[in-house]
Amino acid sequence: MFVSNLNYLTMKRILFSLLLTSFVIAAQAQFGVHAGINVSSLRGEDLSGFKSKLGAHFGVSYQIPVSNGIAVQTEATYSSEGAKYTGGGDGDYDVKYNFNYLNLAALFRYNFEGGFNLATGPQYGFITSAKLKSEGESMDFKDELKSGNFSWAFAAGYDLPMGFGLYARYNLGLSSIEKESEGEHVKASTFQFGVRYSIKTGSKK
Repeated sequence: MFVSNLNYLTMKRILFSLLLTSFVIAAQAQFGVHAGINVSSLRGEDLSGFKSKLGAHFGVSYQIPVSNGIAVQTEATYSSEGAKYTGGGDGDYDVKYNFNYLNLAALFRYNFEGGFNLATGPQYGFITSAKLKSEGESMDFKDELKSGNFSWAFAAGYDLPMGFGLYARYNLGLSSIEKESEGEHVKASTFQFGVRYSIKTGSKK
């Protein structure tokens, strides 16, 4: 009888602890929105004449605390990327490669005391459109590219207590974006700078 009561009390404590932990995690989880500018480019062993291109990005995030300072941050971001190409010996013509991606990321984030934070993790982008623009004309280029782009993200940011924050990020492309590269791997990488606003999902206002 005593053993049964002890087991019952132990189970109650374990269940209570699990419920309390779930409540604390839910109370501290944060939903956020973010937006900013891109500085994107293409990389490859034999690529020449390519320059960085400006673009924009915006999206949402959800940050779930794991332990003291450590959190998992999931994201969905719409991002305008690509590059500029200058052709001819004296730059006779310019071509803009405009790629739009829906990027999904899962980052491991560490929040330092005072608001500074670092994050890193994988990202996979689903291409939504790709166009070449030159001399006022536009051509669809999506069929020449793979449907997805795998990259690794490195981010740093600073968040204020009221929810606003700033961040800088580098998405290093790891996979070739071309369907038929013939041995030459063309990879896309992007620097991102932006602002964000986060709220605790468990807070009452």
